[in-house]
Amino acid sequence: MIAVFLIALAARAGYGLVRGGGLAYDDEQWYWTLSRSLAAGDGLVGEFGHRAERMPLYPALLALFDGYRGARAAQWVIGALAASLACLLASRVGAPGWVAGLVVALDPTLIGSASLLLSETLAVTALAGLWLAAWPLTARTRSSVPRWGAVAVLAVLAVYAREASVLFVAALLVFLLLVRRDRQALLGSAAVALIVVLALVPWMLRNERLLGHRVWFTTRGGISLYDGVRPGATGASDLADIKNSPQVRALDEWAWDAHFRGAARREIAQDPWRIVALAPVKLARTWSPVLNAADLSSRTMQIVFAGWYVPLYVLILLGIWSRRRDAVTILGLLLPALCVCVLHSVFVGSVRYRLVALPALAVLAGLGAAWVWSRLRGGRGANGVAS
Repeated sequence: MIAVFLIALAARAGYGLVRGGGLAYDDEQWYWTLSRSLAAGDGLVGEFGHRAERMPLYPALLALFDGYRGARAAQWVIGALAASLACLLASRVGAPGWVAGLVVALDPTLIGSASLLLSETLAVTALAGLWLAAWPLTARTRSSVPRWGAVAVLAVLAVYAREASVLFVAALLVFLLLVRRDRQALLGSAAVALIVVLALVPWMLRNERLLGHRVWFTTRGGISLYDGVRPGATGASDLADIKNSPQVRALDEWAWDAHFRGAARREIAQDPWRIVALAPVKLARTWSPVLNAADLSSRTMQIVFAGWYVPLYVLILLGIWSRRRDAVTILGLLLPALCVCVLHSVFVGSVRYRLVALPALAVLAGLGAAWVWSRLRGGRGANGVAS
């Protein structure tokens, strides 16, 4: 586990030091602006003066640093920790931990994103930790207050990092209920859900005080949804003209969000089949083995990413096959990917949105690698996995 962590850290630091540079994307600039505002004692003041456009945990992390270098170094450590968590999760599932850990350690998209000032790296590690903490609870004989407490803390951290994490938390709690179907699971899941809600109350009250409305998450949900279903939507994001349109410039933050949320609902109601037809396009973008961005689609980049992801996807499928009689393991490890698919069948698709599912998928890849190794040796362990 320590070796995997060091390899992951070296890969992220090495790429980040070679890459250097400032802020390459608009989202990076927005997060950095929020962090500078927070560090100056002005609170979370972002684009257009909005105060609830992002969840606060990641800007608070960035606010600890005076410059990009320190923030990126912290992300290298956080990102490397996800590799160690995948290693531990794999060992609990019965997969070779070093394979799963190295998949996360050397994944090119995870390496690249760790040097971008975006919330993905923090969300990936938080959700990997959540799955690791919750996995022993799939067994009826394993249940304790500290274990459920750890799940609750990590669930809160994940939601405070990115609001979309609430879907992953809810799916995990439902999964535990369905797997266990006992009183302990019911009480534990209810307690975790209650703790998450209570943890969000201070954020909601802060937003109510500043905006005059109860906002439990952020005020970007409306425009994010509209981006995915707007007229002429292609599955990619294109907000440049939309958010600066004349009809929204004079709106306050609450009305701004409500405007786009209402427009998105009207688009869905007027032509639902167009939205359905866009879903596979968005999913193809999200799970593409090569990058979608035009500036990152050189032949060399395509070869590197396809050379990594095509074999990885094959190993994931083999891992599913090797545990085909173990529905709990397969569903539990696929659950983050299924949540990504649900979200980004409606919202825009991008490879960055699949990152949170990669640690769990890496465990399936580890199972696939073990199955291949077992077949090459001519032996077979339990469930078709090398013993």
